[in-house]
Amino acid sequence: MGLHGSPHDAPPAPWEGENDAAGMDDRTLLRHVIRTLDPRHADADVLADILLARFGSAGMVLSASPQDLDAVTGMYPMLSPLIAALREAALRLHRAYVRHGDALSGHRRIVDYLQAVMGHDSTEQFRVLFLDAAYRLVDDRVLGVGTVNQAPVYPREIMRHAMDLDARILILAHNHPSGDPMPSAADIQMTMHIEQIARVMGIRLHDHMVVGNGRSLSFRRAGLI
Repeated sequence: MGLHGSPHDAPPAPWEGENDAAGMDDRTLLRHVIRTLDPRHADADVLADILLARFGSAGMVLSASPQDLDAVTGMYPMLSPLIAALREAALRLHRAYVRHGDALSGHRRIVDYLQAVMGHDSTEQFRVLFLDAAYRLVDDRVLGVGTVNQAPVYPREIMRHAMDLDARILILAHNHPSGDPMPSAADIQMTMHIEQIARVMGIRLHDHMVVGNGRSLSFRRAGLI
């Protein structure tokens, strides 16, 4: 045997024959993720099927809580923290895209970021993107976390943070755990209230995004603000 050993001794490359990740279906993508995270995993196909049956899509799997993942991958204890690390890496990539340059020119990037960071959460959260006068993202803060269908929103807190950050433009965002991004009457009323307060303080409310399980709605594009 030479220095590099026999080619038959090496395991097959986990991505062999699948060079276009964007073209993979969810099952194939999950199978490769599992094999990449744990090359010794012998049941990647079976586990991919189990995860899809439990969570519904690859996106839902990668954004699931560690507790929910452990319930499925309990016999493979290393997979849950590795998937969590993969999710955090993806979120940081999204944040980098959103923070780069003119945030308002990248509507699709903002939607993708919000979907990644809270689109699959089982409880509702309310967050605000604070932008400066040059449309650069200054900060992104969660300002309310609620039950399955309600998150408390305090306009005073939003304006206090905006003043502290010297923000001039706001983008509101919240998720609907049901997956339906259609805003409720309370969502619309709350948005109008915040817009009125912001205008008095010389701050512009640019949009309010509602996201849920791959679907989204922009108040601005829907003509609601």
